[in-house]
Amino acid sequence: MKCDLHVHSCLSPCADISMVPGVFKNSFLDVIALCDHNSGKNVRIFSNVLKEFGKVVIPGIEIQTIEDVHILGYFYDIDSLENLTDIVYTHLPKIKYDPEKFGYQLYINEKDEFVGMEFIPLSFPTDLSLSQAVNLINKYNGIPVYAHISRKFGVLYQLGIFPNEDVKVVEVNSKDDLFLARKHGFVALSSSDAHFINQIGERYSIIEGEKSVKNILDSIIEGKVKTIWDL
Repeated sequence: MKCDLHVHSCLSPCADISMVPGVFKNSFLDVIALCDHNSGKNVRIFSNVLKEFGKVVIPGIEIQTIEDVHILGYFYDIDSLENLTDIVYTHLPKIKYDPEKFGYQLYINEKDEFVGMEFIPLSFPTDLSLSQAVNLINKYNGIPVYAHISRKFGVLYQLGIFPNEDVKVVEVNSKDDLFLARKHGFVALSSSDAHFINQIGERYSIIEGEKSVKNILDSIIEGKVKTIWDL
């Protein structure tokens, strides 16, 4: 299965408003992980729609910590993700949100229609420390993953080291990152971090077996995953 395990929807203020379920229907991908900034509230719609097209949606989120590190969380069920999202919202700044300035944060329905706008500022860092964010993801039986480790907001870019946290999986964006990650004992994923249609599937990972959330997440934990640089 070809799995792009980091894509954004129109709920992320930095993503294009064209990032709706319909654009994924005919993609070559078998699996996507929808990981909007500090929210998992468009996942249920994506899952419902894409299930009809034989595709799996991994419930996900990308939390921005107080250190400005982006950490992904993958979950076995949508309820857990939505419960965690409610908690994350309480850790975001209480400011008046201006969509013209910071970007539109749009909720959608099964017909790719915009049905609401979020006014909690999803593009800002939470007041959660990296340790707190990791613990929160683990509390809901999720899998924490360091996002784009060497790019801005990546753990190496922001901190210069892999801190001693309960994180065993990282997202890499280059072959050099891949070697570095495996040298430190991490399971590595290659994903696109797509914010625009033309970025979907630019990078992906390969996972074998049953096309289900459980098999995909279990395979990641067990390291049964290949990056595009392993092909």
